[in-house]
Amino acid sequence: MTSTWDQPAGAPRIRRIRGGEAQAAPRPQRARPVQLIETAPHPREEGFEIGRTGIDIDGLFAFGLFLPMLYLSQWTSLGAATIAAMVPAYMFIRRERLAKVMTPRLFLLAVPAFAMFSVVWSAYPKESLRHSVELGITVMAGLLLSSARNQNAVLRGIACAYAIYIVNSIIAGGTVIVGVGMGGDAFSGLTESKNLEADIASCGVVVTSIMTIIALQRRNLVWALGGACAIALELYAAFAARSAGAVLGLGMALMAYAVLIPLVYAGKAVRAWLTSMVVILLPIAAASYQTLSQALIHLGAAVFDKDSTLTGRTYLWYRAADFIKEKPFFGRGYDAFWVQGNVDAEGLWRFFGIIDRNGFTFHNTYVQTLVELGWVGLAVVILTVLIGVVFLVRRFIEKPNLPLVFWIGILLYEIVRTPIEVVGTLPFYFSTAYVFGALGAAFSREHGRKPGVRLATVASIATPVLVSVTPEAQVDRFGRKKPDRRALRLVKSGPEDDR
Repeated sequence: MTSTWDQPAGAPRIRRIRGGEAQAAPRPQRARPVQLIETAPHPREEGFEIGRTGIDIDGLFAFGLFLPMLYLSQWTSLGAATIAAMVPAYMFIRRERLAKVMTPRLFLLAVPAFAMFSVVWSAYPKESLRHSVELGITVMAGLLLSSARNQNAVLRGIACAYAIYIVNSIIAGGTVIVGVGMGGDAFSGLTESKNLEADIASCGVVVTSIMTIIALQRRNLVWALGGACAIALELYAAFAARSAGAVLGLGMALMAYAVLIPLVYAGKAVRAWLTSMVVILLPIAAASYQTLSQALIHLGAAVFDKDSTLTGRTYLWYRAADFIKEKPFFGRGYDAFWVQGNVDAEGLWRFFGIIDRNGFTFHNTYVQTLVELGWVGLAVVILTVLIGVVFLVRRFIEKPNLPLVFWIGILLYEIVRTPIEVVGTLPFYFSTAYVFGALGAAFSREHGRKPGVRLATVASIATPVLVSVTPEAQVDRFGRKKPDRRALRLVKSGPEDDR
């Protein structure tokens, strides 16, 4: 046997196999198109991280927005300037997709737009213009929060702001005298208003509770333990402030959590059935608003030993009825009543002993809106909220999750308080951000790939990729059998491979 042969051009190369017959190398099989699968790690992202610090810009915005809102009575102009600066800065960061995300939410801007339009007939147009712009900034802040990519980071940021404020309030230990019922003192923390302190503490419980549940679900014990400690302090502050509206709203929000959280993991049919029952009851509740609000007031008076006027609110509403009759359709202009120099406002401040003549309301969302924007303005507010609620319910039925449960819970907390507090129409106030954030949560938000997951994605190939499939030799150089394996060699690539 010789080790070389003459072979014609183009014929397969002949190899000499030690100890055996000479064999021709296998001829390559015809190239055929295949579908490539690309497996590669994709860092998230569901949020915007600042470099490699691990700090999410969504959570940082939420923290930086709520901290000055909570300290607004202490920081005054500095707090307002901080809020006004952070919102456009965050909008600039999200500028690439902001228009697409905000388009379905544009109808929610009808409320601040109508408030700004009231400058035309306002008794104090400068005040109406300035405060309506502030209201627009606050509404946009709420929409940005609920449309952020990383909702968990948003909840953590808000919860941290509340924890800092509550700890500071308890250390300060401020109290105010309650001159009705059993009398005595009520906890007011850093403020001169027990109602504001109770509102802050109750909202802290609502947001920190859902944040803690998410942390437990993800086995993040540090956040779960911190959340549990914060909830304990916030509950103490809420009850020590002796505010009927805040505590009743908190109870409704926690009841909503107890119902909605199991529904997140239930079937779509169950969610649809239960939601349908709620929708049927809503018109009945709306028709019985006056009866239900009176029942709520009497319940609060009984539980917290208050007088039947709920600390003078009924006199405020009595006087407001006269103001509404004067300008029933469009009102006096947005935020154009509680202005120093207005004779009617000065009289009420003197009656209630408000020395600084500032920061007072009619303690009823509907009454306040009627005085400032009239029946037309109230119709705009109610219609906007109703449309948003319908979309929010539909969103929960189709794509439920725990952050969405939070937005529903906080919205219910705010709505319950509307008969005895002003909610959703005050500028630079966290309740306004909550209301419009919840309504904005009904629509899709920015999405990104989940972190820490290796995703197998099918490559989108416009032109088929050709590869050469070549069987390897069945025996090794010692004559032993080898497993059947095939080698892939790229022959022709599509244009997408050059990206």
